[in-house]
Amino acid sequence: MVDAKAVGVEVSRPRPGVAFVALASKPLGVLRVVVKRALTSVIAGLESDPDVRAVVLTGKGKAFSVGADVKEFRQDTGWLCESEFEENRMHDAIESARFPVIAACNGYTLGGGLVLALACDIRVAAKSATFGVPEVKVGAFASASGTQRLLRHAGRGRALYLMLTAQMVSADEARSLGLVEEVVADEELHPRALQLAVEIASRPAAAVTACKRCVAAGVRQGWAEAMALEARLAVDVGLSEDAAEAQRAFMEKRPPRFSR
Repeated sequence: MVDAKAVGVEVSRPRPGVAFVALASKPLGVLRVVVKRALTSVIAGLESDPDVRAVVLTGKGKAFSVGADVKEFRQDTGWLCESEFEENRMHDAIESARFPVIAACNGYTLGGGLVLALACDIRVAAKSATFGVPEVKVGAFASASGTQRLLRHAGRGRALYLMLTAQMVSADEARSLGLVEEVVADEELHPRALQLAVEIASRPAAAVTACKRCVAAGVRQGWAEAMALEARLAVDVGLSEDAAEAQRAFMEKRPPRFSR
């Protein structure tokens, strides 16, 4: 069992329904293999807690995460496969979680750190944050789904531009490239991310999860599979007590009281 806090993954509960996860691994939120395992374990633990309805993921200090620790790298097939496996498992845990995960990008968001942010559902960036995939400088590339996530967010040309030049971009440039949804003043980053998480946590859980599952299916499996899932979930969500409560509240002109 991985001790998440001991390896630099800290969890707190700042608001009802919301968990706050901070990457505190030194230096600069590096994603050692043990950190990847710990974050996967943390997400799994939050998944089993019905009180958690939204999660904010951020870094500590000057970085969200700068990705892999170059000092840990080994030219060994077993290690390379294990590192790739654990990173993909971490991304899959976030993407398949029933709750949305909001990345609050507080500084350097580079390499595997940027790929991790792209695996989240929504990204909010501090004005001073910096983004990039500089792996080509050290003889590597944005693997563990990085090439595909960059392609889907930024498009072919811009994805390759970022990967092949290793150029870092500002938060505003990252927004224009489609890598983040919002840019806020540094001091507003965590309040804004928490505000979004609280708002989402107040929505009916089945509908929130259905939105996330259908979008993920469309990205990963394509139109036909996503439409089939959407049709099934439309019935399930439509028959839920929360849907009935929303209709009653609308007719009675009052705020809905969704289940918790």
